[in-house]
Amino acid sequence: MAIATLNPDTEPIADPVSFEEAALLFQETQLPEFNIRVKPLVRKLQRWAKDDGLATDTRGRMLVVSFTDLLEAHARRYPAPGI
Repeated sequence: MAIATLNPDTEPIADPVSFEEAALLFQETQLPEFNIRVKPLVRKLQRWAKDDGLATDTRGRMLVVSFTDLLEAHARRYPAPGI
């Protein structure tokens, strides 16, 4: 029998995405910072999550993070020109 525990201190991730899925989505933008192979890009996104203290969760065997949080992490590192 499996026992589920709830942690009331954490909120569920609203827009969960695996780091692999996020890497593929970022590659589709064709921005130069994402013009690398998937595995190094996954590590880059994981480093952003760790450095920025982004909330992550495990879904099965997959680690997920908020896609919105990753977009904001990107905006902090690569601000739009003129901002």
